[in-house]
Amino acid sequence: MGRERKELGISKKIIILGAGRRGLGLAKQLIVDGKDVVVIDSAHERVESAVSKLDCLGVLGNGTDIAKLMEAGIEDAEAFIAVTNSDEINLVSCGLVSSTFPNTKTVAAIRSLIYTGVDGLKEGLLGIDHIVNPNAETAKSIFNIIEQGVNGNVLGFSNTKLLLYNFHIEPFSPYVGSTVMEMRSKLDAEFVIASINRRGVVIVPSGTTTIQAQDTLAIVANSEEVTDILKTVGQLQKRPNNMVLVGASKITRALLNRMSPAMRSKVTVVDQDEEVCKTFSERFREILVIKADITDEEVMQEEQLGTYDLLVALTDNDELNIITASYAKRIGVQRSMALIKNNNNYSRMASYLDIDVVISTTDTTVESLLRYLRGSNVSSIHSLYNGQLEIYEFIINKECEVCNKQLKDINMRKKAIIAGIIDNTGHCSIPSGHSILGEGDTVLVAVLRDSSDMIQKLFG
Repeated sequence: MGRERKELGISKKIIILGAGRRGLGLAKQLIVDGKDVVVIDSAHERVESAVSKLDCLGVLGNGTDIAKLMEAGIEDAEAFIAVTNSDEINLVSCGLVSSTFPNTKTVAAIRSLIYTGVDGLKEGLLGIDHIVNPNAETAKSIFNIIEQGVNGNVLGFSNTKLLLYNFHIEPFSPYVGSTVMEMRSKLDAEFVIASINRRGVVIVPSGTTTIQAQDTLAIVANSEEVTDILKTVGQLQKRPNNMVLVGASKITRALLNRMSPAMRSKVTVVDQDEEVCKTFSERFREILVIKADITDEEVMQEEQLGTYDLLVALTDNDELNIITASYAKRIGVQRSMALIKNNNNYSRMASYLDIDVVISTTDTTVESLLRYLRGSNVSSIHSLYNGQLEIYEFIINKECEVCNKQLKDINMRKKAIIAGIIDNTGHCSIPSGHSILGEGDTVLVAVLRDSSDMIQKLFG
């Protein structure tokens, strides 16, 4: 479709079934990683769009058709990833690939709990190597953000209390003109500046790098140090005490399942469907359920929603979520979040509409898929500054090239920085050149995107 077939390396080819938002988002990331991507879709316009926008090959057809899989080159593919909007197609196509081409990894996006069960995802279903549930991944991200105080500038990791905080340097900031080492002294805190975004260009700093006005610093520190830093700059946010969830969706259900009964007792759910409200009331006894149309302006007043610490808009309508989250701030809600399922362009509007955090199901799903594809010892990965920087959370095993080495002996070509170490006892530390990476340690590595392959070889 649109170009001649080129020879693809056995270890580099990845086939993606589904050229929707998730498929294109994943393809874009993998192409930057140096992978040879082939996209399969049954819609001609989606295939043509993928080929015209990305440096990939396109195949028009159904992923359950073995002839189309062969046309895409499945026989020498590293992985086959099914991310269509149909659970059944994703399951069947991955099962077909798994049984016919056992050397190809299979990954499927599955939403329905009928296939995965309420207690988690069943790896090995139909021989599939990895299953990702977009609703569960989105709920997990929302829960973590709530736990961190609904600060859109703070990111957490899976196996550590270390946090990453994006710190913007205003023109009048006392840190303008300071070196990185001097800033650490002024803040009187233990942290690492993992990167600096300077007018759209991302750099990995050294101790002598000078901080300029309008820089955005990616600071890594343990949770206590981040709290102290946020207090110092007046941006500390406490975890919300009471919250309202608008829309009794599948993601809402997954989010409530993550909460403790005590946490759920401070939650109100608003939905206009009477049967759905009844189901949620019976399933989650601790919550308050209100049957109402959130677009009715009297609802906000009658139910005193403006008194809540947090509103999270989780309906299946992107526009309604954006409007609801923005309006909530205007009537007194302290913080608001909006779910985006269909149009990631809305994410850019959030800051102008006073919405604190926007969560994209596409982004959270793609992040989960990338985490799996980049190795079993990658427990978290965050992408910053339009993909220019990535923060990896690696678990060091004895096969790693860096195992038992001091940091000063690891050559990362000034393209990456080790921002934190968590030893196998759970102790977090900000590293020095003499720190040693031992088996079982967890390490945070910030790397410029064009050097991520080098870092994966060192730590993977």
